Amino acid sequence: MLLRCLLLLVAVAAGLAVPGGAARAERRLALVIGNDLYVNMPASRQLRKAANDARTIGAALSSLGFEVVLGTNLGRQGIIDKLAQVTAKIAPGDTVAFFYAGHGVAIGGVNYLVPSDVPAVSEGAEARIRGASIAEPDLIAEIQAKSPRVALLVIDACRDNPFPRAAGRSIGNARGLADARPARGIFMIYSAGIGQSALDRLNNSDPSPNSVFTRIFAREIVKPGLHLGDVAVETRERVAALALTATDTFGQPSPHEQTPAYYDQTLGGRIFLAGAGSAVPAAASPAENSTKTVVANVGPNDGSSKNAGSKNAGSGVAPNLLRAARPPRPGSPHERCARNGGENYCVSSVLSSQFGNSYGPEHLFEAGHDTAWVEGRAGEGVGEWVTVEFDGLRRIDAIRLRNGYQKNRDIFRKNGRVRRLRVEFSQGETRTFTLADRLGAETLHLGRPVDAYWVKFVVDEVWPGSKYTDTAISRLVVNAEPVR
Repeated sequence: MLLRCLLLLVAVAAGLAVPGGAARAERRLALVIGNDLYVNMPASRQLRKAANDARTIGAALSSLGFEVVLGTNLGRQGIIDKLAQVTAKIAPGDTVAFFYAGHGVAIGGVNYLVPSDVPAVSEGAEARIRGASIAEPDLIAEIQAKSPRVALLVIDACRDNPFPRAAGRSIGNARGLADARPARGIFMIYSAGIGQSALDRLNNSDPSPNSVFTRIFAREIVKPGLHLGDVAVETRERVAALALTATDTFGQPSPHEQTPAYYDQTLGGRIFLAGAGSAVPAAASPAENSTKTVVANVGPNDGSSKNAGSKNAGSGVAPNLLRAARPPRPGSPHERCARNGGENYCVSSVLSSQFGNSYGPEHLFEAGHDTAWVEGRAGEGVGEWVTVEFDGLRRIDAIRLRNGYQKNRDIFRKNGRVRRLRVEFSQGETRTFTLADRLGAETLHLGRPVDAYWVKFVVDEVWPGSKYTDTAISRLVVNAEPVR
């Protein structure tokens, strides 16, 4: 099966006011590019669905009110000309989108978009490729220089390295783009997690004109009521499930692990490209009421960024009503549970006992550093979860944990560790944290305390182990007090 490696969505919520305070209607502009044909590459390096993906995303953005400039099979100058055509129209306060599907390569930690006229090269010719391609940071800088309110950058350019490799040094990474780190004000979504490849199709007879990711993403992004965080979560769940239905050339099941990952470092509020729809907007907390509220495409901050706010902060519901409403704890028929005083720990799966060790949920709260909860599903543990349910309503201000299997440094590195942890509270709030990849304890401070009857911890992304695919947590304790 033809594989595509990853897609990156970057959203910059600048929140800039229009100079002079003059009223100006927001403008939506988009540049959409898809490159299938590479004139100096062999037949094995030509692509099949990049141009179709660009057309599909272009149509989706057009339906959302974007003025779309579309280009297919463009060379370097063609891409530059199209970019200049769009950026010349951008004014502060506009919403801008850029989509690119085609080949890409990472060289020296920088991602480059590969134009259709890139020259034929031999191994080790990084300088020639850099000069003939479009550097991702330069592209971002061109758009950001125009100070849009929101800028979306979509790069589906991380298939296998398109350049020839021999026994010696190759040009750039063998597969995928560089692991870009999200900056302040950035929203990123990858069509596959770190170390995963993204499917172009489910099998050789797959009738869809789009990749597995794009066919889902294009559908989710146009749904009213979903902000970008919601779009990312919905896309991730559906792509992961769809990829598991893949078959091989003989029609036999060949489930593929593809779990889109995302980072949210945006500021200034939720971004609703398709409008808030019928969803009930979250009211601002008293502290947030002193800040300016954006009402068109952006609502109160959903707090899905690292160590940020909450999804439904200050819902306006009276405390006594919140206390009376106890939503049922999410679970599954195959979960395993263990009691810790007034708390009930449940986990989605457990690795079978081996070498005289057990890996159940009781190890999440037991003293000692030589045990851990280890998930037991196939794959690297993305999507696995832990819930902690309390006997009554609790006020939570922090979470203390020890990431990975901390029996010793060797075991720690051999097993997977949680990279991104999503925390869901019973009353609807959500926080997402990026965890440290190191031995020792870590405390996740919520900033503003959250009242909840239960907390669910979901593994959104992992650091893969050097030997085992199992992901572990050695300790997970909720710092909470009863609500009187």
